[in-house]
Amino acid sequence: MQIQPCHFVGEAPTGAPRLRLVEGLDVVDRDRARLQARAVLRSCLTAELGCAEAELEISNLRNQPPQLRMHGQLLETLHCSISHAPGLALLAWHRGAAVGVDIQAVDGHMPRAELEAVAWLFLQPKVAQALSGFAENALFLEAFAQAWARQEAQLKCAGLGLMEWSAGLQARLTGMSCASLLLAQGHAAAVAWWPATDKEPVRRG
Repeated sequence: MQIQPCHFVGEAPTGAPRLRLVEGLDVVDRDRARLQARAVLRSCLTAELGCAEAELEISNLRNQPPQLRMHGQLLETLHCSISHAPGLALLAWHRGAAVGVDIQAVDGHMPRAELEAVAWLFLQPKVAQALSGFAENALFLEAFAQAWARQEAQLKCAGLGLMEWSAGLQARLTGMSCASLLLAQGHAAAVAWWPATDKEPVRRG
């Protein structure tokens, strides 16, 4: 496996979460890929926290953000998020507030009309309108993947599942930061986070 830092599209925002891209995960066994990603996250976090890997536990429950425990005690001030694509995982951790990440493979097989209908249902109207303006299908597919990654990252950060766009949803996401990430062609990714309320370092118990 290869572990690489992730770069933002444009300048990295102040107070942004820490990010790593993991390549070379199992592409057949999804459960094994999940364990591999968590092992990498544990290695990254133990180096930052100054503890041994055996002292840090990372939960592995589907559709729930990873929770961290050190010596059995929940670390409430360090938040994590993991997203998978075949062979890849995007990892994020953020002190003091929730974080969400998402990585998407650009799907060149879905009919554009179906994706446009999905965009109008689940994305902000101005985003769906912008997507409809792409004349070339290839550019549309890349833009759709990026917009979808941003939406998923925000929903994960807010602790929400997939839901149709509404004024109520917009209100729940207000105040959240979201940024696109630079990945190799064929993938799109984004990270979303709330402003940190506690920037004190997590200390060993």
